[in-house]
This record gives sequence, structure tokens and C-alpha cells, in this order.
Amino acid sequence: MFTHFTKKIALFALLVFAFAACQEVCPDIDPPSVDNNPPVDTTDDVVRRVLIEEFTGVQCVNCPQGAQLIENLINTHGGRLVSVSIHAGFFAEPLTESVFDLSTDIGEQLDALIGPVEAYPSAAINRNSFGASSKIHFSPSWAGFIEQELAIPPQVDVQIANSFDENNGELTTNITVDFLETLSDDISLSVMITENNIVDAQLDTSGLIEDYTHKHVLRTMLTNVAGNPISAQAIGTNVQESFTFNIPSGWNVNNCSVVAFVHRTSPDLEVLQVSEKKLF
Repeated sequence: MFTHFTKKIALFALLVFAFAACQEVCPDIDPPSVDNNPPVDTTDDVVRRVLIEEFTGVQCVNCPQGAQLIENLINTHGGRLVSVSIHAGFFAEPLTESVFDLSTDIGEQLDALIGPVEAYPSAAINRNSFGASSKIHFSPSWAGFIEQELAIPPQVDVQIANSFDENNGELTTNITVDFLETLSDDISLSVMITENNIVDAQLDTSGLIEDYTHKHVLRTMLTNVAGNPISAQAIGTNVQESFTFNIPSGWNVNNCSVVAFVHRTSPDLEVLQVSEKKLF
């Protein structure tokens, strides 16, 4: 009994000694510091988006097939593909049955700037020629060119913040261009307004469609047709531009969007990044 008690006392003494020794010689370990606002590198969060500018017209019987192909591509790529449908050329002249004239002077100027457009349906993909003599490409090549452009890491990002006053129809859109790389090329910013789901007449290969739904229709531009020059900046900086425009009463504001994109200046015009955001 005595021996067992003695062993317990000895063990207790040994533990006390070890603890005291560690208290004397073990280094202090400070808890890790907590930064409530650590720097965040969002570069990896930015994705490359691609602009497809489709040239079309209500009298173009093959254009509904091109429009459907674009919708299929949008379903495939989601928000990474931004579409603008430009009604220009003789195919864009309104039909007798048309309620609206979807053609614009701006569309004609874009035809001259990017084109000329020689056949329909055709489109520019990020305004890249892909080694051809023209920036305008026929529908069989769209999917492959879009895939090529999506695979390129983004050099800039474009962000859109819209404010719309429903009382007077005034839109204010603020565009921020963030530079993910240092650029030395001359670049420009173009800003468009599109309207989706305009129901009106359209010809197709089977005849007249009186209630055809026109998608992503270019309504106007808030910049020059060739874009407004902006200064290329160093990585980590940004450029901010603001535009104000009164939406005409005949447009459905619920279906309108702002499309903004950064591109090289003429004659190259290659699109570096694009973004799209509904008015509200």
C-alpha cells in the first residue's frame, strides 16, 4: 500500500517538474494575426467574353437560321457570349407588314466600318479576321472562332453600372475598364444599347412570319461608331466613363441592355473584352 502511494506521488512530482520546465524553456508562440481586409487578387475571377455582331435584315430569308444558331451558342456559352444584331443593308429595309424600322444609320456605319457585308447571315466575332481578308464571317465558322477567342486570357475587364429613372426615361450608365495587363496599343471604348424580343414581321425560307421575335437588336450607340479613345493604362489601374441617354418611348425598357466593349482602334478594331447588363 505504501509502495503504490509512493509511486503515485513520484509520478505527480515528475509531471509538475516537466510542466514547469516547459514553462521556462519553451518559446512563446503568438497566435496568427488576422487581417480583416486582406488584399484580394480577383484576376482569376475575370473570364474572357466574346462579342458577336450579327448583320441581318427582315427581308433576309436565311437570317432566322443564323439567329437560331446564335441562340444555340448563347445557350452553350451563357454570359460569355454577347450578341448584337445589326439591321443594315438592303435586306434591312422594312416590309409592308413591318410595324417597326429596325435599321439605323449607325448600323450602316458599322457595316462600312467592320465590313462590307457581302452575304447574309454573317457576323463579326470580336472583329477578328482570323487570317482572312475580312472581319465578317459566315455562320459555319462562328462556333470555332468563338471557341478560339474564349480560350484567350483576358487583358482587361469591363464593368457596367446602370441607373434608370423611370419617371423621365433617363439612363445613366457608368463603365469601368480594369486593366489586367499593361497595354501599349491604342484602344477605344464602344457602348451600345440593344433591345431584345421585338415582335415584328420577318421573311424566312417558308414565307412571311408576322410575329417573329427579333433578338439583341442594336438600337443606338452612346459613343462614336468607331469608339471613343481611352488611354491604355498600367496593370492594376482603371478608366471610368459615364454616359447619359433618354430612352425613346417606343422602346421596351424592360428588354433593353447596355453593351460595352474595349477594342483596338481602327483599322484593327479587335475586341479585347465585352460586357452586357440590362437597364435594371
